Amino acid sequence: MLEKYALWDKPLKDVCGKAAKLKVKTFMYAPTAGEYIHESASLEAAMHLLVMGRHQSLLVNRGDDIVGILRLTDVFMEIFRLMRICEL
Repeated sequence: MLEKYALWDKPLKDVCGKAAKLKVKTFMYAPTAGEYIHESASLEAAMHLLVMGRHQSLLVNRGDDIVGILRLTDVFMEIFRLMRICEL
């Protein structure tokens, strides 16, 4: 694998030098309209957007401001917490 991908053909210093010259905008991802959710939206609405849009996270907004990120893991943990409460 080392030979096939030539991972060590160039010193690490060269690789780091190239990375330092890259600009974020050349490889960033711009969110679509379906990747935003209002902070007052329900958990059900968030789940729907995450599952149907196949997103790992949603940007949470308040008006025009981004106030947080809702991750799929956050939603999973909240559902798990609610299931445990119902179990008791």
